[in-house]
Amino acid sequence: MPFSYTPAQLKIKQSKARYKIVRAGRKFGKTTLAERIAMDYLGPPRSTVWVISPTYKQGKLISWEKFKRIIPQEAMGKKPNDTDLIITLKNGSQLFLMGSDEQDSLRGPEPNCVVLEEAAYHKDGVWSKVIRPGLMPKKAPAFFITTPAGYNWFKDLEDEARRLISLGDKDWEIFHFSCYDNPHISRQEIEDARRDCDTDEIWRQEYLAEYESSVGRVFSAFSDSRHVKKIEVPSGQFDCYRSVDWGMRDDTACLWGFVRNKTLNIYKEYAENNMSAPAQASVIKNLTTFKEKVQMTAISHDAAKEDPAMKGLTVMWHFRQAGVSPVRPSSRDKKHSRQMIQQLLHENRLVIDTEKCPKLRKQMLSYEWKDTAMEKPEDAGNDDLVDALHYLVEMLQFDLFLGKPKTNDEDLSQPQVMAAIAAEKLEQLRTKFKMPGIFKPASEGLDIEDSAAGYV
Repeated sequence: MPFSYTPAQLKIKQSKARYKIVRAGRKFGKTTLAERIAMDYLGPPRSTVWVISPTYKQGKLISWEKFKRIIPQEAMGKKPNDTDLIITLKNGSQLFLMGSDEQDSLRGPEPNCVVLEEAAYHKDGVWSKVIRPGLMPKKAPAFFITTPAGYNWFKDLEDEARRLISLGDKDWEIFHFSCYDNPHISRQEIEDARRDCDTDEIWRQEYLAEYESSVGRVFSAFSDSRHVKKIEVPSGQFDCYRSVDWGMRDDTACLWGFVRNKTLNIYKEYAENNMSAPAQASVIKNLTTFKEKVQMTAISHDAAKEDPAMKGLTVMWHFRQAGVSPVRPSSRDKKHSRQMIQQLLHENRLVIDTEKCPKLRKQMLSYEWKDTAMEKPEDAGNDDLVDALHYLVEMLQFDLFLGKPKTNDEDLSQPQVMAAIAAEKLEQLRTKFKMPGIFKPASEGLDIEDSAAGYV
């Protein structure tokens, strides 16, 4: 069937790459492109083509009726299956419209071509764990056609493809187009859409398909160009600080950093799960070299809780026994430390090592608001290193904003630890029995007032 392509679509069609990443803005013609790619690959007899949307419902609403219209009746081998969304042609080829929300349906069969519509909105892991293995027997191509959705797995895929291309890999090619690349839409219509757009961030992401800003990011000021660099660690012994976000099922995350010229340099990270507190503490201690003179280690406030599974001992006690010392618990509220991180970012005083801290970089880019009005970040289970950064900045606030603290660097005393535990228990009782908030929580070991005035 003869199809007309825009110049941009024709460039994609003519590419010899096996995997084509098409990052394009609204009204570029992404759905039309996906449909025409599918039609091209249905031509050879007995071919199997998958067009996969993020959900089954989306696939049915967006393309199903259109496919039934554009495929001539004389080419149909049987009546289209409106339940399973399958079209069988006389030449034996089959078109499947699928949703990646039903992952089991993507396992087993061996397609000749896969088209992922709105690829950025598919769940993380669908491509690498489910779809990619099925392409191996026939060396099938894959098309990733989408508007970006922040710094998620699709951004990682594009970054990896860019790296492979730089090494000479011919299997991948990346295309980036905006709404301006569709000649069928008038410039006046585009300008009207821009005027009606709520924010510049939405315009750049949705219409220009750019990564410069992710709608809903907590740390929207964070960028690779300003905050991700190669860090030169001081020669010889140097003072450094650690922060730990304790977790059993989630990662236990640790960051190492030092302050130079009022700038916080994060030069090393660690994140692993399903290990006991003594085991995690031992790993963190062993990852710290003799050159690193650890002045203090901050740990998440819940590490000061007594755990019945540990016979009443605390995670923090286990860390001390393993030699992770001096150590102090962080405060519970991250609001003020988050404000300090924002200030460091705006002033270009936070740097993350480009090679040693890839997970922290990724989490900073993908950390999003769940409720912007209530300032509640989304708990997606992938923010453990970001939490560790909160604790580190909180601990170093004097060095970063005010100068050296008027306290010594010795470990917290046992009464301070017990006070932190008592405060945590008091908060639990207050919540359980709905007591009014008349008890002011302890500062949990910090020699400052746990308030906005005490932080900033």
